[in-house]
Amino acid sequence: MGEEIPFVSGIKAIAPLYDAFIVDLWGVVYEENRLCIGAFNTLSQLAELKKQVIFLSNTPSRSSETAKKIERLGVKPYQYKGVLTSGEIIYYELKSRQNPFFANLGRRCFHLGPVKYIEGMEDLGLVMVQNIDEAEFILINGTFSPRDELSKYEPFFKKCMQRRLPMICGSPDSFVMKDGIPYIAAGGLAAHYQSMGGNVFWRGKPDVGVFNYCVGGFNVSSKSRIAVIGDSIASDMIGANNAGLDAIFVAGGVHARELGISKGQTPTPEKVRSLFNQYNASAKLVIPAFVW
Repeated sequence: MGEEIPFVSGIKAIAPLYDAFIVDLWGVVYEENRLCIGAFNTLSQLAELKKQVIFLSNTPSRSSETAKKIERLGVKPYQYKGVLTSGEIIYYELKSRQNPFFANLGRRCFHLGPVKYIEGMEDLGLVMVQNIDEAEFILINGTFSPRDELSKYEPFFKKCMQRRLPMICGSPDSFVMKDGIPYIAAGGLAAHYQSMGGNVFWRGKPDVGVFNYCVGGFNVSSKSRIAVIGDSIASDMIGANNAGLDAIFVAGGVHARELGISKGQTPTPEKVRSLFNQYNASAKLVIPAFVW
């Protein structure tokens, strides 16, 4: 059994311990098309204390588009230092072609996911094909439909495997929460394709590299003055653990149902410990939500 993780009521209790925060977006700062309760006030308080904030997200959207979205929802430019998304990293890799995976990838792309996730990629010289037989690689940013089952994709994946098509996953999360219900997402489909023997390129949390990139964007005296705030153990907490950063777990997010709580409520220490043991992960502190 692991040790119990201390609970605090909000960010105010820990703000003096840190100079900078790497903060998850979905489930922490916003959900669907609204800011989470308390998020705006928390960001305002951190800005007033001159704390640095970088948002780190596994969304397939470009960083600039994500910044526009959170500002439309009410986040102000003065409240954060920057945004890094999986979509931005994939865009860079496709543009530079420096990574060996991309060097001989070809240009004919079959895109799986909402069209909005390939907007802003026009300068990459990609040819978006509608027929998988014409594709040289697959870019997966989502599902055909929001509530799809994995079984729906078996024929598609078998055809891709027959042609040994490489796949780029622009959003590593295996599922997405909608109205408190988990639905399979791009990462879940990509993981299944990989389990079939498919060649998949991933970028995003929990990769140590994306956390280190954020660390490099801060002006801090030591990594010990940086904390990661997120609600996913698999991406945020494990990523923080691997990067040697303090992890602050938002209990009322993606794991709320497993913990038997609603957003803003505090789970029992036993349930938190059991959940973290399942992932072999750890956290410095637990908070109910991203509140001050």
